[in-house]
Amino acid sequence: MASVSAASASDTPEQQSAPSPTKFKMDYIRTATQNYISRSANILGAPNLTTKGKSIIQADATIHGDYGAPIHVGRYCHIQKGVIMTPSVVPVSSDPLLAIDRPPSSGLGGGDGSIMPPGKNEKALPIIIGSHTQIGSNTHIQSVSVGSCVRVGSNCILSPRSKVHDCCIIEDGTVIPPDMVVPPFSRVRGTPGKIVGTLPECCGGEFVECCVQDYLHFVKMLENSL
Repeated sequence: MASVSAASASDTPEQQSAPSPTKFKMDYIRTATQNYISRSANILGAPNLTTKGKSIIQADATIHGDYGAPIHVGRYCHIQKGVIMTPSVVPVSSDPLLAIDRPPSSGLGGGDGSIMPPGKNEKALPIIIGSHTQIGSNTHIQSVSVGSCVRVGSNCILSPRSKVHDCCIIEDGTVIPPDMVVPPFSRVRGTPGKIVGTLPECCGGEFVECCVQDYLHFVKMLENSL
């Protein structure tokens, strides 16, 4: 349900390009909190998705609210084309007698790249996406949380139960392994993802300004596309 051009997570905020609508105003739904959601996005279990406003969900994105867990998206977030957001699935109990056979947590169960929905004695974990965060095209999010002021590149996998703290850059093509915790101000790269550097403390303010300006630019272009 919304369209944003993918900004490379390998770039600094100044180098990243603003999102641009690929079609026309009629291709987007504008919500009461000024989110723009592409009509071709797949919002499954929509009542479980909450957004704080002024975010963009691009065409062909899939959000699995149908797993029964809440999915929270902050303000000024950009969820780009082809992103899949799937909650992690865990046993309801640690009792080994209730263990369920399921593919390895790094494996993907569905044809769209999603893991299998929760079964008997299982539950899905919430997903929290902070404000001023961009998620690049064709990335699969299975993390329990991605903080504020985070840049996730294109074609990444954030595996089940992983957690990314505020002010991080996840470079294009990175695979964050299950249960990995990425500390604040980290730059992560590779398969599996490893911390390859740190970001300056000023990057948070730069990311905020970048996301706000990208949103305003997107809205202006959309209003002019008749």
